[in-house]
Amino acid sequence: MTRTAGVTAAAASAVYLAGGTASAKPGSPVFGTGLRTFIGGAPVEQSRVLEWERRRLSVAAARLSTDHAGLLRGELNSLLGRFAVAVDDIADARSALSAARALVGADALRALLATELAASEAATRTALAASGGRWAISTTEIVSDRGSAAGFVEWFGLARTTDARAIWTDACPDHYIIATAADGRQEVVEVTGGAVLASQFFVDYADLSGVRIPADPTYPLAVTGTAALSDGTVIGGVRHQFRDEPGGGFRSRIAVAFPAAVPGLYIAEHQWHLACEFGNWITASLC
Repeated sequence: MTRTAGVTAAAASAVYLAGGTASAKPGSPVFGTGLRTFIGGAPVEQSRVLEWERRRLSVAAARLSTDHAGLLRGELNSLLGRFAVAVDDIADARSALSAARALVGADALRALLATELAASEAATRTALAASGGRWAISTTEIVSDRGSAAGFVEWFGLARTTDARAIWTDACPDHYIIATAADGRQEVVEVTGGAVLASQFFVDYADLSGVRIPADPTYPLAVTGTAALSDGTVIGGVRHQFRDEPGGGFRSRIAVAFPAAVPGLYIAEHQWHLACEFGNWITASLC
């Protein structure tokens, strides 16, 4: 634990985003060019998605630095205040957070987040029991004017099977660990939607039995899987569907199922999470 605390403290100094990131390596391109995002069926400006991401970058920095007061302020700002934030430093902020995650490492991140993971698992089991087999679905749509549905699905699958961890974690500040195990399941440690606490679950893309998200026949391609806790308890699923657009480019319908008893804020906020991560993944696939 002493080593974990020391490494985390070192990482914290690298990701103290509020103070600037002049020493950070150049970050990834700001996404948004050629993308159109729809939440609740309504178009949202890409600038709003970038602002959401920048607020979450500050939250993640506070979590890694164990700055609990800063974490609370950041969550209140991100979830309730939604105050406007400058995004001109977002590339450097992304890069700094990526460097910090790599410096801490997966084992130390699990140790750092152990209390949160235990609490969120208990809350998930409670919500699952209260849901009575019902599910709530969080959905976001993204249209790209470049690329193809098949091209993106191939890129996405290759990133998973080759365990390209930086591609997975760097797509959203609320990603802490996304790793492909030897059995093909993907371990995910992230803050979902407005959950505040980090959670751990495992997505099995070979198991479709727990997926309760209807397939849309107008989308010929899909990435689908069952989400479960470490003991195999099914807690949800994903069905991400894709099709080419007549005028070029492709459309994505991204959907995640949660136990129905999960608060509505979580479902709504996870739409922004999906907009952020898939917007960045689509952009990365086209680079």
